[in-house]
Amino acid sequence: MAEANELNPQVPHETKAPKPNFSFSIWPPSQRIRDAAILRLAQTLSSSSSSIIANSKRYASLTADEASAAACVIEEQALLAAADTAAADDVGGRIEKLGVYAKEISKRALEMLKARAAQVTAEELSPVKPESS
Repeated sequence: MAEANELNPQVPHETKAPKPNFSFSIWPPSQRIRDAAILRLAQTLSSSSSSIIANSKRYASLTADEASAAACVIEEQALLAAADTAAADDVGGRIEKLGVYAKEISKRALEMLKARAAQVTAEELSPVKPESS
């Protein structure tokens, strides 16, 4: 049997794979993610073909300006609600907070549409005062 030497090693050297040099954080969402959520929400609220509005005759779409302002407020409120969630500060807890954030955005958008529809209905049903001559 041949002896192990530098030119003919019998035991291969173990090489360790380098660890990746990046990190990934799911919570809190980056400003880029928040801006994308606001933009998408504004598009949804201002589009009559969005699933929320198209599937119900109760809700009307908003103007682009109204939708943009509402989306900013809704996203901020959802972020604060999710941040207040008592979740662990591990990966599972951060994923839970992200889920709360997404659900809060949806819930608050629907609540806003319902409140707006109720306001429009109330205005339509309010009696018109006869003009005095």
